[in-house]
Amino acid sequence: MKAIQGEQVQVILDQTPFYSEGGGQVGDEGKLCAADGEIMINDTKSIEEGVVIHHGFVSRGTVQKGDLVLAQVDEQRRFRTARNHTATHLLHSALRNVLGDHVQQMGSLVSPERLRFDFSHFAPLSEEELISVENQVNERILENIMVNCFETAHDDERVKGAIALFGEKYGDTVRIVEIGEYSKELCGGTHVRRTSELGFFHIISESGIGTGVRRIEAFTGDALLHYWQDQTEVLRSVSSILKVESDEVVSKLELLMQQLHEKEKEIEQLQMKAMRGQVDSLLDQIVDVDGVKLLAVNVEASDMDALRSLGDLLKDRLGSGVTILGSPLGNKAGLVCFVSKDLIKSRGLHAGKLLREVARVVDGGGGGKPEMAQAGGKNPARLGEALIKGKEVLLQQLEQ
Repeated sequence: MKAIQGEQVQVILDQTPFYSEGGGQVGDEGKLCAADGEIMINDTKSIEEGVVIHHGFVSRGTVQKGDLVLAQVDEQRRFRTARNHTATHLLHSALRNVLGDHVQQMGSLVSPERLRFDFSHFAPLSEEELISVENQVNERILENIMVNCFETAHDDERVKGAIALFGEKYGDTVRIVEIGEYSKELCGGTHVRRTSELGFFHIISESGIGTGVRRIEAFTGDALLHYWQDQTEVLRSVSSILKVESDEVVSKLELLMQQLHEKEKEIEQLQMKAMRGQVDSLLDQIVDVDGVKLLAVNVEASDMDALRSLGDLLKDRLGSGVTILGSPLGNKAGLVCFVSKDLIKSRGLHAGKLLREVARVVDGGGGGKPEMAQAGGKNPARLGEALIKGKEVLLQQLEQ
């Protein structure tokens, strides 16, 4: 069986230096060099004990079954992955120290780019807890501790105290990864020789992924360097836009946020003033529906909050009656409805039920309480029809 250049292949070797995907660590990449060709390996997986599949493609010449090959692992990629795998062990111990012994590893992903660590815990980590965990890991890195990996019998005294992966089954022989007196775990993955090879460790996110399970993502080594360089460039850009030094960015943003808040309050006051100016002209559009005053009008509002505020003003001025307001809000429709309390008791009116029918006209939905309801729709062009429908629905409720 012969494979030519460009062809996808799966290769099984009698012996291999490639690490196959397992324990959360991704499989190795690299190449297999034969006399007449070369295979680029882009993934390595185990299908059963001792059988490793090398996935790749023929990048040069031809290869065939029985060829003698030189297997070369991508060393830099392997080293980056090893950094992150050792970091997960340090992280696991740091989490148990900071949060408690109830913390157990629930899963992980160790790649050259980053590490992801899932663990059991009942609440989000506070900023102080995250800083404490990160500091502990970096302290161990700076101590330049030897990472000792060795295989031994499962009943060896040295196995005592080692943390095992939750739900994992182990044979008679196990591999222990020991980082001084700080960490000892059963693990078959690749690791650095000393903790200083990690460079530094930085948590980029912490989140919940299920009940009682949290997830931390982090960087080490050159990936962390690139991350910090990107963040520094962002800070430079923000400093340039704000025309301040980097250490003045936060105070400048706080000042701008305060000024923005003040402007927003001024705008709200002007909007309320403008709305009060509309009230008298809008009240001229009241109609009588079977003895009930109805104001159903199309108005201009900046958002739903402004629409509700205008509705409150009109409701108070109207007294006993029903108010339905519609407004185009960008490419959507906004609707609110108010019913005075006396009509709820005496005539059985319900704002939520009324507006639900009206909202269907603008391809929307909504609802609410008997005295107040709001709704949205996808078709603001039909707001006029919706307000006419409001009169029909009100009459139906009154007849019932």
